[in-house]
Amino acid sequence: TQVLPMPTFTVAEHYINIGYNKPHDEFAQEIVVAANVSTEVVDEWYEIQRNLNQTIGSYNRYIMLITTDNEHSQQVFDKLAEVHWHGPLSIVNGHLIDGGCLTGSGEWNVTPPDPYALCIMDYEFIQYPHETKEWAVSKSYRQAIIYHGWAHEYFHRYQRAYHLDLNMGTEEVGTPAWWIEGAAIVFPNIWLRNNWQDLSAFRGLSFSDVNVEGIDLDNWYRLVRTEAQTMSNQSDNCNGYVFGPAEESYETMRCFLGMANAYLAYLTSYQTVWVSIPNDIYALGFEKSFQKHTSMTLQEFYDKFNTFLRQGDPNDSPPPGFFPEGPISDYVDFPGPDTKAS
Repeated sequence: TQVLPMPTFTVAEHYINIGYNKPHDEFAQEIVVAANVSTEVVDEWYEIQRNLNQTIGSYNRYIMLITTDNEHSQQVFDKLAEVHWHGPLSIVNGHLIDGGCLTGSGEWNVTPPDPYALCIMDYEFIQYPHETKEWAVSKSYRQAIIYHGWAHEYFHRYQRAYHLDLNMGTEEVGTPAWWIEGAAIVFPNIWLRNNWQDLSAFRGLSFSDVNVEGIDLDNWYRLVRTEAQTMSNQSDNCNGYVFGPAEESYETMRCFLGMANAYLAYLTSYQTVWVSIPNDIYALGFEKSFQKHTSMTLQEFYDKFNTFLRQGDPNDSPPPGFFPEGPISDYVDFPGPDTKAS
């Protein structure tokens, strides 16, 4: 009997074969929580994730993990071990060592790669994010912060789909931090602003009950332009800051990342910023894809953006169409399950 050789695949082809690069028809994510995490939080996550899947698409190998303490978090530890997380699997002072969002697993320490995108969160943080316990803010406001964060992290999983086996945030790949983080800032700003009334936690409430930073889009627009036109240029704030090549690196990025993406979408479209540019990143690299789809160099864009930030009265409203209204699906055609693999 003839023994046929095993087929060989490139790493990129392997990612495509496991369905990493495009959305799926079914609900493709997982949530694993400590034994003493409220079922209410799990239900909330499912509701938000279903909404995000309807907007962006249902990408696999994305796991939300919620920890409490070592005694109750064994099922989280078991899942992390299963997906080749580097560890250590220990909670100290309420935090899993080296946990966070969006951490990868199974990409470099397994052959062939078995990639996962993990969002590891402390239950305490989900209940009281960003010092809101000290501020004594309402539960609805705290939930809005978490939902905004969940949308931000899942958008990163969507971005990773286009990079396949490339490590998205590295200098070698060349995808700038201002696009990675900025696109994942403006997306939840727009998504939550246009969807908050559809979410169970906010029924019967007003916009002021959920108005977390950034989702009052007109106010966000004015605040950024006011900062840019306030000429103190201190190292610890964004006043007078000039956006540029420093924002390409995670080590040196500072200011206006989300607004840069909103402005780029105003010059082109959100389809360009969220779909067209990333679609060619793997084949062309970010810079060439950017030039292809915007007809600008990066420096030309930086110059235009800095001029825009400083022209006119900072209290002016955004120009018509700067922030599109209505469902995101009305103006962005995200890839579907039948999208041909690139």
